[in-house]
Amino acid sequence: MISGRTALYGMMGYPVGHSLSPIMQNAAFAATNMDAVYVALPATPEGLAGAVHGAHALGFLGLNVTVPHKGRAATLCVHLDHVAEEVGAVNTLRRVAEGYEGYNTDAPACLMLLEKARVTSGARALILGSGGTARAAFWALAKLGTHIQVAARRVEKASELCHQMLTGLGGDEADRAEELRWDQVVEDAARADVVVNATPIGRSGQPERLPPIRFRPGQVVLDFVYLDSEFTKSAGDAGATVVTGKQILVRQGALAFTLWSGRPAPEEAMIAALTRPAGALR
Repeated sequence: MISGRTALYGMMGYPVGHSLSPIMQNAAFAATNMDAVYVALPATPEGLAGAVHGAHALGFLGLNVTVPHKGRAATLCVHLDHVAEEVGAVNTLRRVAEGYEGYNTDAPACLMLLEKARVTSGARALILGSGGTARAAFWALAKLGTHIQVAARRVEKASELCHQMLTGLGGDEADRAEELRWDQVVEDAARADVVVNATPIGRSGQPERLPPIRFRPGQVVLDFVYLDSEFTKSAGDAGATVVTGKQILVRQGALAFTLWSGRPAPEEAMIAALTRPAGALR
């Protein structure tokens, strides 16, 4: 029962109606007997600043941020943790008196899952996309010591991401990265050890298609889209190790839950909550 004492949490994005985060986080609150509710909050790009300030005024204790706001939201935080600073994007906000602290739980979630998939130093990695999600993947792959290529439909965006991430990371972790033209994706993906889809392509209702990549056994393929897509199906059929968007959703959501509550996340309950509805991009 929602009352005047119920703690408020939410997800900001545009669009946001497809998000599975409310289902997952409300299941986590129920499993831990927390008097809390998590709701979807549509916020246009031009209205994001007002929405964040308004959420604080209304008493929201925590927020997640999704496409297309992860980079812009970082500039609205009163403090960023070191991961968010290095990534240059946030997906989790935690309330403090003067505003919101910004965190990036996508990046460590991605790192944990790539480590579990046995990605190691020296591997060749290809990231498709140049937004906040691509930044999280870049951070994780840099921490693992891989050689990174970034491909975007606008090559200048890929170049900008590489430059900004190399500047933010510095040191040995950022020694090897380069932009790639979109029309080179198919050829270079064949040589990559890791391929990451950090674009919204594959999301429900998204008409675009990814390049026809031919996957192979031994590759690790990670997709931030948590719909069962042609991208992940093709990778699985080819014998690649697949890291799904739902795995990333749960891992980053568990890290966010703990940031907000100080409690271990009930990941089994969160996973169970995602077995019923159709997926989409967080």
